[in-house]
Amino acid sequence: MGQTLTKYVQSWIEPWIEYIVDIRMQQIMAKVKAEDISHWDTYEYEGVAMWPDVLPSTLDDLKTFEVRHDDVFIVTYPKAGTTWVQEIMSCVLHDGNIERISKRHTFKRVPFLEMTTGGAVHNDLPRVHKMISWMPRSSPRLIKSHLQAQLLPPQVWEKKVKLVYVIRNPKDVATSYFHHCQIMNPQRTLDWDEYFHRFHTGTVGFGKWWEHYLYFWERRNEDHILLLRFEDIKKDLRGTVQRISNFLGKSFSDDVIDDITDHCTFENMKKNPMTNPDTLLHKIFGEQEGRSFMRKGGVGDWKAHLSESQGKAIDDLCRDKLTSHGLTFN
Repeated sequence: MGQTLTKYVQSWIEPWIEYIVDIRMQQIMAKVKAEDISHWDTYEYEGVAMWPDVLPSTLDDLKTFEVRHDDVFIVTYPKAGTTWVQEIMSCVLHDGNIERISKRHTFKRVPFLEMTTGGAVHNDLPRVHKMISWMPRSSPRLIKSHLQAQLLPPQVWEKKVKLVYVIRNPKDVATSYFHHCQIMNPQRTLDWDEYFHRFHTGTVGFGKWWEHYLYFWERRNEDHILLLRFEDIKKDLRGTVQRISNFLGKSFSDDVIDDITDHCTFENMKKNPMTNPDTLLHKIFGEQEGRSFMRKGGVGDWKAHLSESQGKAIDDLCRDKLTSHGLTFN
C-alpha cells in the first residue's frame, strides 16, 4: 500500500515539476535577447576559459552540489556530439518511450548544469543548477555538462555516478565550434583565423580541448564511465544505442533498439522540433539563413575549413599531448 501511494504521489508531482521548469524556461527565453549572450568572449576560472553565462557563482556552488546516486551525466567538450548522445540517453532512460519524450524539448529534458543563458546580463534569472535540485527523485536525472573534469561537482567522482563522455576528431570540433560561435553571436563578424588561434591555444569557452579529452581518456576503463567516439557513433548508430543501453542497465527488445536508433538519426533529429535546438534558439536569435545548430553532423568537414598549416598544427598538438597516452585520430 505504501509503495503504491508513493508511486501515485510521484506520478502526480512529476508533471507539475516539469510544468514549472518549462514555465521558468519560457520566462528566460522571453527575457533574454541576442545581445545578452556571448559564446565568444571568455573569462578565466581556475585556469579554464569560460563563457560569461557560466557564472563564477555557479561554478562555486557546484563544489557543494548534491549529486544523487542514480544521476547520469553526459559530458563533452563543446561540439563533440552532445545533443546527439544526450537524446539517445534520454530515450534509453525513458525505456524507449518515444511518444513521451517527444512532448518535451531535449533542452528541457536534459538540463545544462553550468549554463544560465543570459545570466551575465540578467542577474535575476533562475540558475539551472538550482532548478535541477527540484527534479523528482522517482527517476534518474540526466544532466549535461561541458566542464573540465576538475570543475564538475566533486560528488560525481566520490559517488561514481554513471557518466558518458564523447570525443571527436579535434579538427571537426574546431570547424563545428566556429559555426556554433557564429550562430550564438549573430551581431558579430567572426574571423576564422582569430578563432582558430584561440581554439588552438585553448582560450575558447571550456578551455583546452586536449586536457578535456585526456582526463576522461585516462579513466575510460572505469566501470562508471563510458567513452564513445563520435566517428564510431556515425559508423554504427544502432550499436551505440545498444552500448548505451547496456551501460545504463537497460535491456530492450530489438524493436525498441530499432525505434531509438531511427529516432536518433541525425537527419530525423534535425527535422524534429523537440530535438533540434534551433526550435528554442530561434526565439532568441531569430532564424539565420544557412545556419543551424545541427549543421551537418559529419566526419571530415574540417578539410573544407582548415588550411594545411592549421591541420598540421592540430596534428602536432595531438602528437605532443595525446599520442603517448594512446589517443590518436585519423
